[in-house]
Parts: sequence; C-alpha cells; structure tokens
Amino acid sequence: MHIAGNPLLLTAQQRELIDLAATLGREKFGPRAATHDRDASFPFDNYEDLRRSGLLGICVPKAHGGLGADFTTYVMVAAEIGRHCGATALSWNMHVSSCMWTGFIADALDMTAEQRASHEANRTLHFQNIVRDGKVYSQPFSEGGAAAAGKAPWGTLAKSVEGGYVVTGKKIFASLAGAADFYGVLCTLDKPGATQRDALFIAVPADAPGVSVVGDWDPLGMRGTVSRTLLLHDVFVPHSARLMPEGLYWQSVMRYPHMFATLSPTYMGIAQAAYDFTAAYLRA
Repeated sequence: MHIAGNPLLLTAQQRELIDLAATLGREKFGPRAATHDRDASFPFDNYEDLRRSGLLGICVPKAHGGLGADFTTYVMVAAEIGRHCGATALSWNMHVSSCMWTGFIADALDMTAEQRASHEANRTLHFQNIVRDGKVYSQPFSEGGAAAAGKAPWGTLAKSVEGGYVVTGKKIFASLAGAADFYGVLCTLDKPGATQRDALFIAVPADAPGVSVVGDWDPLGMRGTVSRTLLLHDVFVPHSARLMPEGLYWQSVMRYPHMFATLSPTYMGIAQAAYDFTAAYLRA
C-alpha cells in the first residue's frame, strides 16, 4: 500500500478499498494499460472489474446500496488505481464525481422540503442504475471559455418543456464518450437573463435521440479515456433526469470547490508509479 503513509491512521474501510484497488491494479489494470493506450481503446474490461468489485458504487450512499465512501477515501483509492492505469482512474473519476455531487454533497445543501423529496426520488433511480444495473455515468462539463471558470453561464442549454427539458449544446474533452450509459451534463436553464446560478445538472441517456459523439482523441498516455466531443441536439430528458434540483449546482460549487481537484489523485498515482519505477531502476 503506497498511498496512505501510516496504515494505522486509516479506517478499516479505507484499508480494504485501497488494498482492493491495488490488487485490481496489479493483476488486471496494469497489464492491460499499454494495450488500451496504444489502441486508443476504452478499458471496458477494467470497468467490468470495477462493476464486479462494487467500486462503481464507491461513493453511492449505503442507504442506496453503495459503499458510502467519503471524499478522502475516494481520493486514496483513485490514486492507487492511477498507479496502474491512468486512463481508468481518470475516467472512473468522472463516474464517481457524478455520484458525489448527487450524494453527500447534495445532502449538505440547503433545499426546501419539496426539493429534497424530488431529489431523493431522482437519485434513487440513478443510484439503482449504478448499483443494481452496473450503469456508468460520465461528467462532461467542459466547453472551453469562461463557463469552465465559472465566469459565464454554460453554453449548453436546457429548455423547460412539458414533462422535462430539451437539451442542446456541445461538450469537449468528454471522457467516456461513447462508453458511458449516461452523460451527467451541466447546462443552463434556457430563460431570459439566465446567469451561472441557473446551472442545471442533468443525466442524459447515451442512447437518447439527438446524442452523438464526434472527433478524434489521441493524447499520449490517456488515449484510453476516449474523451471525444459530445453533441446534444434537441435531446429530450424527463424531470427525473435531474441530478440536482434546479439552481442547486451553484450552491454546491460554492461549498465544495475542492471537487474540481478530483482529477489530482490520478496524477498523484501516476507520479508515484514513475517514482517507484525510477527508484527500482537506480537500485538495479
């Protein structure tokens, strides 16, 4: 175990999950990593291992059948996976982040009783998709420009219609593009004078009419994330697709800015693996 320093400071769950990630990394992810990077192929086999091990539900609350891990636990497990396959760790982060926004982060937000009841009903559906059916969620937020820095509303728009929303826009660097079952899309509620506070977090089914994936993806070392461009053209989604109630995402980013550092454990794990390799080489 390379991540945590003194293992006596870890909880039992943390030790168990880090050891699980290390075993999967050594026996499964690491041996496959070069092939996926060379071929720019998404690591579906790794995701099957994540599914079987329960790690797709690492941050799904225990009340919904998941492992109920907190932010700190996730960070350590992600770093361990990153030691063995950066593409798996990076794309898995997108899936797990969707669970964190919808789970313990949403639990800490100020909501009306009506909002809370609606959110609970919605997330029950999405968490069942993950825990019961093994579905994978992505988190394609990036559009480029000021929206990514919180300085402007998202260019992807969600128009309120009877029964739900019609979503139109484009997301770049969309990790798991073509591999995820649902795209957790950040968009702006389409209304006059909309601002960043009108952000809406919606799960768009990958097979919904109007969803397409285009472009190439060929960055050395991360080809396996398959982070191509996601296009959304007049895609209808029901109200149950909301991963947070309308307007609540803005409150969440004010309270949890460290969520935008969830990619960091992947790179920490990669750096640790490089250090270990170099140290072993120098000792040889």
